[in-house]
Amino acid sequence: MSPEEFFMYLTIGLIVLAPIGARLYRRMTLRQTQAMLREQFGAEQRGDGPAVKS
Repeated sequence: MSPEEFFMYLTIGLIVLAPIGARLYRRMTLRQTQAMLREQFGAEQRGDGPAVKS
């Protein structure tokens, strides 16, 4: 395999694999992110959040 072929396949692979990897990562961390947001903003909506001093 020549260097040109190697870099061509590397570029094509990265163009295909990077978006797939990003979607998989987002899907894996979605539940954790939702739980964190519910904990943070749900507490503020109920009034259980920390008191803000002005």
